Amino acid sequence: MSAVSPLRALRATTTKNGPILFSKVDGDSKQQVESIKDATHVKFGEYSDDFDLNELTNFHNEGNQQPLRAVVFCWLHEKSSIVDYKNECLELGIPDFKFLVKAELTTWLNGSSETCTFIQGEDSAADGKVAKDSSKITSNAASATATSASSSTLAAEASKKRKLEDPQLDRLAQYERESINHSMALRGSKNIDFGYLISDAKRFISQMKGSKPSSRSSAKANGHSTPKKQPIIIVSPATTSLISLTNIKEFLENGKFVEPGSASNPKPSNGIVTIQHNSERLVSAGQRFMVVDNVDVFTKPEYWDRVVAIFTTGQTWQFAKYKYSKPEELFQRYAGYYLCYQGDVVPKQIKDWNVTEIKVDRGDKRFRDKLLVRDFWTDIEKILISKGYGKQ
Repeated sequence: MSAVSPLRALRATTTKNGPILFSKVDGDSKQQVESIKDATHVKFGEYSDDFDLNELTNFHNEGNQQPLRAVVFCWLHEKSSIVDYKNECLELGIPDFKFLVKAELTTWLNGSSETCTFIQGEDSAADGKVAKDSSKITSNAASATATSASSSTLAAEASKKRKLEDPQLDRLAQYERESINHSMALRGSKNIDFGYLISDAKRFISQMKGSKPSSRSSAKANGHSTPKKQPIIIVSPATTSLISLTNIKEFLENGKFVEPGSASNPKPSNGIVTIQHNSERLVSAGQRFMVVDNVDVFTKPEYWDRVVAIFTTGQTWQFAKYKYSKPEELFQRYAGYYLCYQGDVVPKQIKDWNVTEIKVDRGDKRFRDKLLVRDFWTDIEKILISKGYGKQ
């Protein structure tokens, strides 16, 4: 057995850029080879010994001793990317090391670092001492259990010394940041007493309990709720609109669409049409709707609180006197509908305005009308329930 450990001989060679020669030994014959793949032994620089590449070294990875072949191969790929290195290891069947392990090993081998945490035993020191013989190592291993506490202390001191002596670790330590838990991060560097807020909260609660209930709360407590007024549907006054005051009653009450020009119902003189929609989910006030095409009848701001649907033709002049004149904002607050014939081209702005399309058939095909009206009332009932028109 060689008097010099393979790791020590390898480091002495790599720090001086000495040659690493591979050979294949078969019995008494020895043949020099170029690739580590075909080699069985290796010779380092000026050392006359041939080291077995399959010999286990004091270099440990994930708790296991690694063969000399893996250590040498890692050094040969010192400047290779981690991806290329791992691919080569996989191809040749050589154990590979993770990036940090590879970086620390190559740093120790090129002389930039004096110690390597993955090397256990005398090989980790950089003083060039010869490794002890196998009998001495066996004796030390037998007494390792009794001296585990002192070994831990020595390891800690060695790690501390390494941090001081290793220039690379010293450079990395400049960017070190102390980790803190979430409590310290939330509280900051000094504790703040929020006790005064507790007393303020107690005082506020006592004031709330002592205050008189509002008239609305009193009415609700007595079983009397504020009476609801009729919901409102707005249609466009445009002559090109397919839905108007003349045909909306026939469409929404009876589920039959008739063209405005052929509608039997004339436009009311007061500009208001009343529609009845029976529903078990709504209170009586939510089953009668007022339909208008002119918002001039809205003499109070509260009228806009009762609006549940707006029919449009896509023309912006319709909204000039509305509470919200911009259609993008209007149809974010109110449900919008666009009625057209099946197959007609829908204006682009209708899709941009968040408006629901209702497409009726032309001619006498009226069997789809009831289905369209049913879907419309389903949407309206949801809106009414959210406004408080639902039955308790």
